[in-house]
Amino acid sequence: MKLTPTDAETALAALYDAKKADFAGAPLAAAREDAFTRFAEAGLPHRRIEAYKYTDLRARLTDLPPAAAEAGEENVAGILAGYPPLVEGAARIVIANGRYVPGLSAAPANVTVTSILDPAADLSAVGILVAGNDDPLTLANLGLFEGGVVITVAGEAGAPIEIVHVATADALVMGRVAMSVSADGRASVIERTLGSAAVVENGLTELTLKEGAHVDWIRLVDGKSDKAVELNSFHTEVPESAVLNHLTLTTGLGLARSQIFGHVVGHDAEANFRAATVAVGKRHADNTLVIRHDAVGSRSTEIFKSAIGEGGTAIIQGRIFVEKDAQKTDSKMMSNALFLDDTGEVVNKPELEIFADDVICGHGATSGDIDEDPVFYLRARGIPEATARRLLTEAFIIEALDLVADEALNDALAERIRTALAAVVA
Repeated sequence: MKLTPTDAETALAALYDAKKADFAGAPLAAAREDAFTRFAEAGLPHRRIEAYKYTDLRARLTDLPPAAAEAGEENVAGILAGYPPLVEGAARIVIANGRYVPGLSAAPANVTVTSILDPAADLSAVGILVAGNDDPLTLANLGLFEGGVVITVAGEAGAPIEIVHVATADALVMGRVAMSVSADGRASVIERTLGSAAVVENGLTELTLKEGAHVDWIRLVDGKSDKAVELNSFHTEVPESAVLNHLTLTTGLGLARSQIFGHVVGHDAEANFRAATVAVGKRHADNTLVIRHDAVGSRSTEIFKSAIGEGGTAIIQGRIFVEKDAQKTDSKMMSNALFLDDTGEVVNKPELEIFADDVICGHGATSGDIDEDPVFYLRARGIPEATARRLLTEAFIIEALDLVADEALNDALAERIRTALAAVVA
């Protein structure tokens, strides 16, 4: 039975109708129409959909801000000035209110960047990873995206790439990123959202890897407003001998859902996923991961670290599918949650579906407060109790940064974790 449309769903339908004529003449028009038709039929996801049981967006998004207008370059530059790159020498690709800003962007060597709506853009790999996908957030973006970028890495990127999403006002933002990396290519990517607006952002990323490619991808989710809604869908396919290391670092305020759809399709392919979450106060942080192994001798690891306090909520959902022909798959998932007080909530929901018989797979989940034995150990060596608890909490979360090899970047991310914990760990 189809539910009566909410005000938010009605607003999205009206937005699509208002822009339909413009969309018709733009690239990806047919895929856009198909996606929004399917989204409109299903509506916003709600708790009766298993994947959204603990993050009911139909109930939470009772109304929506207006769609974001094109941002002035001077305004965007002013916001960027307050946020230097996390890594010295990184090349910034700027997407403001969902639209590519070439005047404020730079591409490193061996990297080309084009607006996804540029008629000259190479769209040969765009949309393939999401074709047929029925996830509501993915469909909403495919139907309503205002712009974004196509990034092509040919060989080794000459510098780290920082993809910066800028929100200039309280608005609904639908940005899109499509990156492809050549055979044996390498890239280090940092993706972050800047600005303090109470934005509702529904982003979509497609990462296409060729054989032997290696990508390190870090996504920062640190909304400054408790009214911010940060939603992101990351779709990727990992072919033969390719390596993907992905980290999601979630701090700040508001509602965040970071969902990853990964497909491991090649022999000796490797996909590693980490999530470090500090959910305090009004932060509702949902990390959802769906990984499918379809190849012989592939590997994946999934490790989630969460610290929850002051009424914060952390949702950890991980699903691993091992298809019948994916023999010798090695896949392990672990979720560890640490309560900073007795007011937070964590949901750990790991799942395995294995149809092959020669595999090494496992999952586990733990939750609790700080072990008093190491606290006592540190106090016995002259460290005050409050400092001991802070150090242990930091060490617990920072462990999720194990794949970040760049020392300066690792330090910068660790400092963000310390800052987020400072409010609740004296």
